[in-house]
Amino acid sequence: MPERINLWNMPAWAQSAVYVFHAICLAIFLLVFYRRIRIWWIVGKPEFRFDRLPERFRRLLVYVLGQRRVIRDPVGGLSHASLFWGFVIFFIGTTLAFIDADFFKFLRGEIYLVYEFVLDLFTLLALMGMIVLALRRYGMKPSKLSYGWKFDLALLWLAVLIVTGWALESFRIAVQRPPWGLASFMGWSLAGLWDALGLRSETLRAIHQATWVFHAALAGLTYLFIPVGFLVHIVSSTLNVFFSRLDRPNGALTPIPDLETAERLGIGTLRDLTWTQLLNGEACTECGRCQAACPAYAAGTPLNPKQVVLDVRDTLHAVLPPTLNPFAPVQIQEDRLALAGAVTPKEAIWACTTCYACVSECPVLIEHVDLIVGMRRYLTLMEGDVPASLSNTFRNTERTGNPWGQRTSRLEWAKGLEVPVMAEKGEAEVLFWVGCAGAFDPNGQRTARAIVRLLQAAGVDFAVLGDEETCTAEWARRSGHEAMYVAATEAILETLRSYRFRTLLTMCPHCYNTFRNEYPQFGGRFEVAHHTEFLAGLVAEGRLRLKPGDGRRWTFHDSCYLGRYNGIFDAPRRLLHESGVELVEMARSRERGFCCGAGGAQVWMDTPQARPVHLQRLEEAMGVNPQGIAVACPFCHLMLTSAAQSKGVADQLPIRDVAEVMAEALANP
Repeated sequence: MPERINLWNMPAWAQSAVYVFHAICLAIFLLVFYRRIRIWWIVGKPEFRFDRLPERFRRLLVYVLGQRRVIRDPVGGLSHASLFWGFVIFFIGTTLAFIDADFFKFLRGEIYLVYEFVLDLFTLLALMGMIVLALRRYGMKPSKLSYGWKFDLALLWLAVLIVTGWALESFRIAVQRPPWGLASFMGWSLAGLWDALGLRSETLRAIHQATWVFHAALAGLTYLFIPVGFLVHIVSSTLNVFFSRLDRPNGALTPIPDLETAERLGIGTLRDLTWTQLLNGEACTECGRCQAACPAYAAGTPLNPKQVVLDVRDTLHAVLPPTLNPFAPVQIQEDRLALAGAVTPKEAIWACTTCYACVSECPVLIEHVDLIVGMRRYLTLMEGDVPASLSNTFRNTERTGNPWGQRTSRLEWAKGLEVPVMAEKGEAEVLFWVGCAGAFDPNGQRTARAIVRLLQAAGVDFAVLGDEETCTAEWARRSGHEAMYVAATEAILETLRSYRFRTLLTMCPHCYNTFRNEYPQFGGRFEVAHHTEFLAGLVAEGRLRLKPGDGRRWTFHDSCYLGRYNGIFDAPRRLLHESGVELVEMARSRERGFCCGAGGAQVWMDTPQARPVHLQRLEEAMGVNPQGIAVACPFCHLMLTSAAQSKGVADQLPIRDVAEVMAEALANP
């Protein structure tokens, strides 16, 4: 009968010896990781991440076992997934073998044949994945990857584990020649090679014993290799996914507790990090996907989000004296803990657009943006070290309530439209939050007027705040000035609470994200809608009728704060379709859309860029030969218009908000 022959050809002492050796190696592995966890808890600030356990286990299934984000990359991702799944099955198979040997025998008959076939199949897939990864690493050499001995040794180590496992099976098959041996098709194939070489049974038995000892030792030593080599991410990345944040939406930053009384604000040193942020540094797989997606990196700035995370890891390792005692006191070299401006350059910190592409791409759910904004908070609130242009914008906002520094009425844009004002009306179904761009930027003013025309055509009961509006200071929060943001939030909440309305309608994704995801942190809970969502609802209800268009070919640029942050991708596209537009997508769109370059207060900064972000995005749009570019964010509008003017194509390539395109197609003006 087909069955697993445990410890075939091995002396009686072999089983006890391998168990003892593996137990010792596993114990050392656990002690080493115990020390790491102690370090995270001692050095990092406390943070509760043991809530919502079912959701955390679900994330393990999706992002670790399912490799959800890993497989987005058709080459590196699928190859890594093959390697990962192969070793998962290999680990399960080894566990089943121990159960069969020591508890009850069940690997016999058809079960055993399926067991052998599945093991060979998945380990073959794992080896194929490793070959592709090796060809990619040593042949293609993509710049986003990290290189060095630890990556080389990891691939070699895993490959040897697989091949020696096949070899062991092949030696046994070559000696026994069971009629069902083909179920272990890799071992069967190698056994044919030994036959062709004329190896005798005694020789094969001797080689089998030597290989078995080597394979068993290598498997045990893997426990020791994991913490000191690249394979450490098997554990740290899994922990990072499990403890990833669930306490707030993607679009929300964490408020600073005790803002007015805290002695330290932001992230200046390792001591300012939470233990989960220290874990972020250890969890990085150095795959470089964040680097490849980063617009600031593509623009040639010093920012590399991968390196910002590795700065945390490398600084932590550098200040900890090595020790073999896992229970030794954690003695930190306090004078070497500085991060912001010391290890991570200020130029890199200020170059971030907070577009969230790095976070969205990371396969192990690292929070790069929180780390960078935390460093900005330190530089702004503790050091007062901000770019001159940004400092001027802070002053403008403090003096006039808007970053443009305009002192004119916020209702200038509405002349001739008979726009109702909330102070006169007192109550409305919809409060239209126009925002600073809608009030003062020419492009934004056109968008605001188009939205009003559409609301009026649909018979919506709405009003605006007019001169009662003030800047949300969202950009200030992302540039580190939490104090300005909190002051603006408190003032705006007081105004909003003085009126009655059902829906807070915004035309700016940044305002939308603030009201929807961050105001609940301060007790402000509203039904918030972006204008593309709201207008799509009006079209669906039949309250807005649009004329068939002329089939012009347009492309749509996804705003980071509307799309990646808040998942609104379909509404603007539906509206363009309803407006008679032929929509053609850019290479990078939806979740992987490329930033316009304005976010994270970049619109107010003069960040040196070898290849400006907004020009790159315009060139990508022009690559699909559109007759126009549609946007749904006033800052995207501003940046792409500026790019079009710089390239001299502003007259040939109109850039319009979706609302403007709709207003032109309005059938019931």
